[in-house]
Amino acid sequence: MKSTNSKLLAGMSLIAAAAGIATVVFAAERKQARVTEVVHDVRLLPSQAAARPAAVNDTVHEGTAIRTGSDSLAELTFLDQTLTRLGANTVFSFGAAARTYDLGSGAILISAPKEVGTVRVTTPAVTCGIRGFTMMMERHSNAWNKFIVLHGDGWMKIKGVPGEPCRLHSGQMIVFPPHPTHCPPVLNIDIAKLLNGNLLNGFQTQLPELNLILADIRNQETAPPSGGLIDPTSQDTIDQAMSSHLQQSPPPAPRPTPFPTGRKF
Repeated sequence: MKSTNSKLLAGMSLIAAAAGIATVVFAAERKQARVTEVVHDVRLLPSQAAARPAAVNDTVHEGTAIRTGSDSLAELTFLDQTLTRLGANTVFSFGAAARTYDLGSGAILISAPKEVGTVRVTTPAVTCGIRGFTMMMERHSNAWNKFIVLHGDGWMKIKGVPGEPCRLHSGQMIVFPPHPTHCPPVLNIDIAKLLNGNLLNGFQTQLPELNLILADIRNQETAPPSGGLIDPTSQDTIDQAMSSHLQQSPPPAPRPTPFPTGRKF
């Protein structure tokens, strides 16, 4: 009897150990990505090795940054099917924290299935979270920044500033300075203006949520929001809209110039 029990316990221990090993391996594998597209100058910057050119099917592990040059693009696909696209002059990385990504500079697009849960993108000044979504973000250290929700529900929390996060939904954008002190106005954008931009249209594959985004565009055409839609790619249009919002909230906040960068997503 003792022999039978010992064998049973030994078998259960082996199963538990195997399950533990599988869990660790799975967790480790989830925090990596595969390079699925490279346009022009894209480099991998491992923390413990020299920079090297990126190639399709390269594996990118946590701690490795990806940098794109001028007129360059990159696409990464994670094991949970989260898709990340990098625009020109962008530095992007991810660490050990689950579903958290770091945008050092430049512009990115991230698209993730609903089952992935909440994904976070951090910069030195803010943390943005979004769920069931396609989003775009542009970050600069000395100019205005953008956070756009093409489809889904998102929020932005300013680091070191108490209070509730800024809330955004499909077809909305916030524009903020490098060091924001309060939640900026939420602007309703014309999503269709983004369709020809490099992050949506500059790659060989179609975005997973493209059909949902096109449905959102049709909804905007049939039932536009009160106050109309802002062109998220136009410097003059955004500048006028922000000026209008700021005049409604006395006293007006000082606005740095230039605003915004005018980068085409």
